[in-house]
Amino acid sequence: MKSGVTGSDAAARALSEITAADTELQDAFDRVLEAAESLMDTGDAAGGTVADAIAAATGSIFEAAAMRDIVGQRLSAIRESVELLGSSTASALETNRDKAREIEEKRGDGSASESRLLNGPQLPGAATSQAEVDALFDNID
Repeated sequence: MKSGVTGSDAAARALSEITAADTELQDAFDRVLEAAESLMDTGDAAGGTVADAIAAATGSIFEAAAMRDIVGQRLSAIRESVELLGSSTASALETNRDKAREIEEKRGDGSASESRLLNGPQLPGAATSQAEVDALFDNID
């Protein structure tokens, strides 16, 4: 079953999806951090135990936001792997195209000693039977 999508097309699509996910993730983290900073300002203005509670909560938010750097590093590693796979796939496809072209040329001009074998084994019924081969050897005397 062919999808019509080549390895390099799939890699390009995957890279664009990774980039989009990374951008959306960064935007979301920016909004979370801005909201946390706003809460800190509100806490500072409120003072007392409210300020302490808000400071503790926003501190947890900032610690959790450090995960963004780790996720970014992992997305970068995935991006590099997809780029490598895409270029390897494209290279393998090109090599296979070249080999297929060579085989077709050998079939066409019969220049290769094995050009008759390139179509695979004979179809049932088209092959020479063992009895016919034996008869040839019987006639050698």
